[in-house]
Amino acid sequence: MFFNLSPEGSPGGRPCLLAAAMGTLTALALGGCGGGGDKVPAASQPLAQACPAYRTANLPHGATITHTELRAAQGLLPEVCIVRGEIVSSPQSTIHWAVELPAGGTWNTKTLTIGGGGFDGFIPTDDPWYQHIIGPSAHTYVKMSSDSGHVAPGFAWGASDVALRNHAFDANHFVLEVGTAIATDFYGKRPARRYHIGHSNGGRSALAATQNYPRDYDGVIAMEPAMSQQAHQINLGPTLLRHVFSKPENWLSPAKIALYAKAEAQACDDLDGLKDGIIGNVAACNYVPTDLLCTGADNDSCLTAGQIESVRLIYAQKDVPVTVSQGARGYPGYGRGGAATSDWEAYVFGPSFEARDSFNYMAAQAAARLVEGNPNADLLAHDPTQYQSQYLRLAHMIDANNPDLSAFADNGGKLLVWYGMGDTCVSVYRTADYLDSVRTRLGASRVQGFARMLSSPSIGHNLDGPGTDPVSIDLLAAMDAWVERGTAPERLVATRYAPADAGTGTRRPVLQRPVCEYPKFPRYDGRGDPAKAESFSCSTV
Repeated sequence: MFFNLSPEGSPGGRPCLLAAAMGTLTALALGGCGGGGDKVPAASQPLAQACPAYRTANLPHGATITHTELRAAQGLLPEVCIVRGEIVSSPQSTIHWAVELPAGGTWNTKTLTIGGGGFDGFIPTDDPWYQHIIGPSAHTYVKMSSDSGHVAPGFAWGASDVALRNHAFDANHFVLEVGTAIATDFYGKRPARRYHIGHSNGGRSALAATQNYPRDYDGVIAMEPAMSQQAHQINLGPTLLRHVFSKPENWLSPAKIALYAKAEAQACDDLDGLKDGIIGNVAACNYVPTDLLCTGADNDSCLTAGQIESVRLIYAQKDVPVTVSQGARGYPGYGRGGAATSDWEAYVFGPSFEARDSFNYMAAQAAARLVEGNPNADLLAHDPTQYQSQYLRLAHMIDANNPDLSAFADNGGKLLVWYGMGDTCVSVYRTADYLDSVRTRLGASRVQGFARMLSSPSIGHNLDGPGTDPVSIDLLAAMDAWVERGTAPERLVATRYAPADAGTGTRRPVLQRPVCEYPKFPRYDGRGDPAKAESFSCSTV
């Protein structure tokens, strides 16, 4: 998860004469020729007619259209014309992009950039998972995304500064301007609003846009942003990951993970006033599983001393002496509740000890191989302190931790960050620390006017777990209401559903919770239906 230029034929494919006369490649993107003269917008025709031959000239950044395709309506997704193309930035980095154009009568006059994940290298709008997480209100937008400038897996492309810049923030900026130009030409009018939503690395690129191109978006949604990737790789490798994979008795199987998750829930579940399988009051949960220590032979009903140390390291602050961007050092522990999600297996332990293919391990090893210049470097023997300048180069480019968001705020931009508190890929506390630095820089009252961080307990990086489904929140609709009407996201509700009915496919709501502004969590009021959000208040204690 974490991939014949045709001659211009249709009226909608002709270049904008006004832009050509002005001699500016960016005039079309910046505002201007739709609706003027005798040009008939392509969207005035049915997509089946307009799409196959659609072309437009003078796209910014040297972008070219390679082909178009019509995607039929399927489920909640409407029929769209997908315009595909590329931007050749350098011999080492070509950005492949896609712009999805709904029918003229369907388009809501807004665009949505969708960020990728992992090391990118694929087009998120082509991936059903990304189409799912953006929420149901997204399908009337012009959507756009890119592979961020590379298709190769891994991180070897990071040796190129151009490829790094594209991955870090330039690709989304370039494709936004290309997509804006295409939408303006296709519909005959410039988009009224522009939004960005991304998860994990896509959340990092969303934050990067607010810092590097503060005029690009009216609203930015960063879900569980991997904003400090090099700090993550530097600090997890020599500590948690080295311990887990140094010997089998430190590694936790799915059965051992489930054993710990049950014990942690028993110890901490009712700290939020209700025993419901959700660890809401994460800050108050200090459970240490010494009661699970094996007293005889190792089996699935106990934990070895090495496994207990693995659990401790998951929650511990890591501090390898390597300084990255903004003078940052170290990496925080993870939030409670991740063991009850798919995160511990996916991101820490992997499916087997021998495979060593948890995502956190693979990401840290890919970075180690890049900075060492050795494609066979072994993470377990890698010493990040010997490669400080190499890691700093990556961090200066990729990190999204500049606290000066004044230009974004001055432009009227809104920022919405969401986190699952059980995330065991990228730490919620790193992003919380970053937003504290923004408040220190700009003042808390000013930041409250344009940025919010929301969280949901007992949900992991894969957006699963016993908590409420984050996709049910529809963060994009909340952002649009904030931008358009000034309605801040203060009364959002998330829902957990039962598995879909085998016959009808419908999903029955099981419970609801308020979505609280971090560090608050949903606390049961002690009365009322525990399945309803109104029976809970957002609290810090």
